[in-house]
Amino acid sequence: MARWFKRLALLVVWLGAHAPLAAMPLDPGADRVPLWAALQTVADPNGELTPAQVDGRVAAGEAAPLPHANHAFGKWLPYPYWARLTLSNPDPQPQAWLLTYEVPTQDEVRLWIQDDQGQWVEVPQLENRPPLAPSAGLLYPAWRLKLQGGQAVNAMLRLDGYNLMRFPLFAVRNDAFLLTQGRLHLWIGLVLAVPLVVVLYVLTLIPVAADRSLPLFLAMAACEMLGAMWVSGAMHHLLPWLDRWQAGWLGWAGYVGLLGLSALHARVFLDTPADDPVADRLLRVGAWLWLVIVPLLAFLWPHTSRRMLVMGGTLYAFAMMVLALRHALRRPEVHRLLFLGVWGVYAFSGLLYVLYRLIELPIHVTLISNFVQGSLVASLLGCAVSVQILRKRNLLRASVVRARDRSLLYAAAQHDLLQPLQSVNLYAQALRHAPLREHERLLQGIDEAMRCVNDFMLSMQQLSLSKQPTPDLKVVRLDAVIDPVVHEFRQWTKSRLITLRYQRVERFVRTDVQLLQRMARNLLSNALRYTDEGGRILIGYRRRQGRLWLMVIDTGIGMSEADAARCFEAFQRGGELERVPEGMGLGLYSVKRIATLLGQSTVLTSVFGKGTAVGVSLTERTEACAARYRGTPVRARKSSPGS
Repeated sequence: MARWFKRLALLVVWLGAHAPLAAMPLDPGADRVPLWAALQTVADPNGELTPAQVDGRVAAGEAAPLPHANHAFGKWLPYPYWARLTLSNPDPQPQAWLLTYEVPTQDEVRLWIQDDQGQWVEVPQLENRPPLAPSAGLLYPAWRLKLQGGQAVNAMLRLDGYNLMRFPLFAVRNDAFLLTQGRLHLWIGLVLAVPLVVVLYVLTLIPVAADRSLPLFLAMAACEMLGAMWVSGAMHHLLPWLDRWQAGWLGWAGYVGLLGLSALHARVFLDTPADDPVADRLLRVGAWLWLVIVPLLAFLWPHTSRRMLVMGGTLYAFAMMVLALRHALRRPEVHRLLFLGVWGVYAFSGLLYVLYRLIELPIHVTLISNFVQGSLVASLLGCAVSVQILRKRNLLRASVVRARDRSLLYAAAQHDLLQPLQSVNLYAQALRHAPLREHERLLQGIDEAMRCVNDFMLSMQQLSLSKQPTPDLKVVRLDAVIDPVVHEFRQWTKSRLITLRYQRVERFVRTDVQLLQRMARNLLSNALRYTDEGGRILIGYRRRQGRLWLMVIDTGIGMSEADAARCFEAFQRGGELERVPEGMGLGLYSVKRIATLLGQSTVLTSVFGKGTAVGVSLTERTEACAARYRGTPVRARKSSPGS
């Protein structure tokens, strides 16, 4: 009895193995039918099986069904896999379908159909077109299939390549397929539009910014777009004469080149040769690894190429993210934060792809993430490069402004220093011919002028040690500050036969003594330069709008309206240059600059041919208020007779 039961069980197994396979009915009312449940898969480790041999193994029960739609074979070292299925038309009317294998990155996909004589005939893909036909390919493989009413047909699918073997096979109506292709093309175009705009903007920066990171960024963007076109299938659509093996190698080379160029770009972008020598050496090693060693290993062992890209690229992305984070924490600038975001996107994408291989995520998750990653990374990196270039441009512009200000400062300093030195020369000349009773007064004038030179040199030394000079504000008697300057210029006015009048007042002001004296010297020097022999110069005080003003008024040649409008600018000289040959056009510029530093205002009124009045506002203090201030008083000089 046991023997009969054993024979019966063997018979059931044999009948089950040789029973006809269940056919997948194609619903006439459906637009899209998933076919994974009807597939029987067979591994081909040596890559030598034929469709007939695979059919025999399926009939012998050596095939395995797919446990779920996202099941993958091959893991890290894939080899060819076959899948057999039977499709039937339950409707009496003929049906036209498209079989689509919706993985753009599969290196090779081939389809066979069994004819009426039992022979397996390969079906050409729809994307096969004449050589060099542009934009004739499809994003993923598709075949045309027509079933007569009540007909059933056997099909055989073969996958080969260096990526995981998955079977997202669908039967799709022609209209639905065209609609899906159109939507995918539109989506791809929209996603690529943003990085293309950024790349075009960066291209406009090349003629105006000599930055070594720009060519590297453009090369990285090209590699990223090459990989994104492979992942999305756009490469095969635009270049259908390339088979998918060639497209796969081009996409792989794009990503490998991107990683290698990123190491070179990071060296320039983060300035690691100067800021981080250790990281710089590691980046140079990374560039050699991706640009030389990985391609060499892929040439020797091509089946490991995708594994090196996925695992090595993910580890590299995390290492670069740590490096970017380190530099962003040291100097949290916008372009460094954007650079950190770039490698954060890469690390997330690499981690997602590793999970895809380990826990069998849906294929569209990684395809979409990799494609969006390319667009997002190109945009972020382009923005980072642009921000860095603009930052460098602003720094360069600021340095140019500083250089101009510095040149103006030293030109004005030379101008201001020349006046007390000329006074020393005038006193020295007068000393040669003056009687003994005048010697003390002239020597005192020389001493006063040299003290001004010494004070001026000390102020210039302090200015060279600080970015912004700070006035030394004190409350002083106004006549004690201005008297020495007037006394100094009397020697000049006498030699030029010009009358100098001084309206002396005893008031208190809060100011910087040296800076106020420099303004007074510049105003008197400017008036003296533009006043002819026999003219008059008045230095005194006026009240305007409740404020005290130091005024210098001359009867010189005056200014036109155009000259008066720009007289406070640097190197602006009014009048006829032949008539007034000396001077650098810095006198009133220096007055304006010092007044701004002291927080004061300037005013100018001029009538061409009649004279000019220039004034500087002062911060007045009452005598009672001045008594509360402590400080070294400025010794007043008695003005000479005729003041």
